[in-house]
Amino acid sequence: MTPETFAAIVADAALSPNVHNIQPTQWRRIDDATVAAIQAPDRTLPVGDPSGRDVAASHGAAVEGFILAAGRHGLGMELAPPADGEVARLTVGEAAGPDPLAPFLTRRRTYRGPFTADRAETALDALVLAAPDLTLLRDRAAIEQIARLNDQASLRAFRHGGFRAELLAWMRLSPRHPLWSVDGLNARAMQMSGLEALGASLVLRPGLFELLDRLGLAGALTGEAAVVKSSAAVALFHRPVDEPPFETGRRWHRVWLEMTRQGLSAAPMTVLADDEAAASALAAWFGQPPGARLITAFRIGRVADDALAPPARRAVADLIV
Repeated sequence: MTPETFAAIVADAALSPNVHNIQPTQWRRIDDATVAAIQAPDRTLPVGDPSGRDVAASHGAAVEGFILAAGRHGLGMELAPPADGEVARLTVGEAAGPDPLAPFLTRRRTYRGPFTADRAETALDALVLAAPDLTLLRDRAAIEQIARLNDQASLRAFRHGGFRAELLAWMRLSPRHPLWSVDGLNARAMQMSGLEALGASLVLRPGLFELLDRLGLAGALTGEAAVVKSSAAVALFHRPVDEPPFETGRRWHRVWLEMTRQGLSAAPMTVLADDEAAASALAAWFGQPPGARLITAFRIGRVADDALAPPARRAVADLIV
């Protein structure tokens, strides 16, 4: 693996999904056959992810992305025991055969806007066969039920001032923000108009949010029921309770790439898994595989290609240490 090939692989791996687009994974080329994934300094979420589970899953997704990208260069990568200070270590093994998901690594996007009216039945049928760890819900009443539950759970999360402050720190609400195209959640990716972005920058700050909440108006500002209801389906993603978050992240990435392969777009609604009341309600309504836990719920549908915002990503030079 030459330095040039390494940099090209890192560029593609950087497109992997990660929590709040904080991009916590950096890379180190140790020698021609060995690469290490490293935790980037100050790229954690102490309030929203106090256990580090979501960041660990993001590392897993990034490593899976690296393996897929390396395969496109004819390199087979194998996991090896990490050294101190490393998240993971990869070594070059036997030449990789083509992975059917690899071409979609650079096409996958998070889409937070409304979907088209296309119910995508054929694509959803194929997704069910390819991803048995998804519980796919297509019934309109069930989707509306989940939309209400998501709004309730989101409002509970936003009532936590520390959570709001941390989220706001990763939001890029104006194109003039110096990190608009670099990291975090920019208004374009969140499908916000300029007026909506300005409103969010004011409403999420201490004082005004609490006032609006007392007046019963905060839910209308944090809710996204209309967007969820436009979904062709909602997919509940379950994994074994004892699975390490790193491995969960690898599978999470592959499931999302499978959606992309089927011509579908998606956005996670992770608050449904993080909120105990919401997760319990989903288990009661739709069941849960024995020995499994809910990782996230995806809203899924079709969207026009020109509606997908370009990803905000750090420069490759910043990702290599």
